[in-house]
Amino acid sequence: MPETDPETPADTVGHADPVAVAATRWFVAMLDEQVDTARRRAFEDWREADPRHAAAYERVARLWDASGGLPELRRARPARRAVLRGLAVATLALAGAAGGGRLLLGPHPLADHATRTGERRTVRLPDGSTAMLSTASALEVAFGPQRREVRLLAGEAWFEVAADAAGRPFVVAADGGRTTALGTAFAITLADDSVAVAVTAHAVEIAAGGAVRRLHAGGRVRYRRSGIGAPEALDPAALAWRSGRLVFLSRPLGEVVAAVDRWHSGRTVLVGTELAARPVTVMIDAARAREELLRLAETLPVRVLELTPLLTIIRPI
Repeated sequence: MPETDPETPADTVGHADPVAVAATRWFVAMLDEQVDTARRRAFEDWREADPRHAAAYERVARLWDASGGLPELRRARPARRAVLRGLAVATLALAGAAGGGRLLLGPHPLADHATRTGERRTVRLPDGSTAMLSTASALEVAFGPQRREVRLLAGEAWFEVAADAAGRPFVVAADGGRTTALGTAFAITLADDSVAVAVTAHAVEIAAGGAVRRLHAGGRVRYRRSGIGAPEALDPAALAWRSGRLVFLSRPLGEVVAAVDRWHSGRTVLVGTELAARPVTVMIDAARAREELLRLAETLPVRVLELTPLLTIIRPI
């Protein structure tokens, strides 16, 4: 978010203002109802340390409530050659997705709980725990006398685990790994090549690829069938979808497009590795994901080719 235009929710400058980025991180962190006293005190110390901090935080708060205001997108009428080139790129991209994609036709049809594309839903599990499902996500519940087990079949979910009188462990299975709650709130995300676990309260124990690791609140880790990666600090922006926003802080445009595409029915293809690697900072209303992605494109040196309602090509000018 540039200092010169605080009403614009997209900063496409490669090096984002560090105060604006910090303000966005704090704002997203403070949305969590479970934020502890020490964390809230640290936020207040940061905000009071410099008038610029408070001003940047207020700008982010305004953008959160009204993340519109971007100029109308002027969509280019594609030339015949551009259409053919775009179709070739799109065909290759879609073929690749068909070969390796995890979720092409929506959530698992036999799931106990599922969301459609663009939908979020909170479900209450038999033990009183809750699961908030992100877009195009699916869960299977398998509770028994010895264990409370949930299988994440697609997408992403955030769990808030209730205590169990019988002492049964609460386990989330996903793609060959198992995450056991230790009095916990945490999220599990299925990606194409890994599973991400992010803990927002207490701790979990992760078992994958023959390794076991404990992860505490504020931490995030990825695992594969071959093992568990190194833990890293959890970026609160990664879970902003729980509040209906998608927040990206200096992230590659290709990553942003891939994430936003999960929230609408259609596919966006970026042409060129340099364009995909371009860092952007943007806050998007999940309910208007495609519209706001296209408006973001208006702020970049690109041409947008809407070939069909389900296929959009974005290429450099």
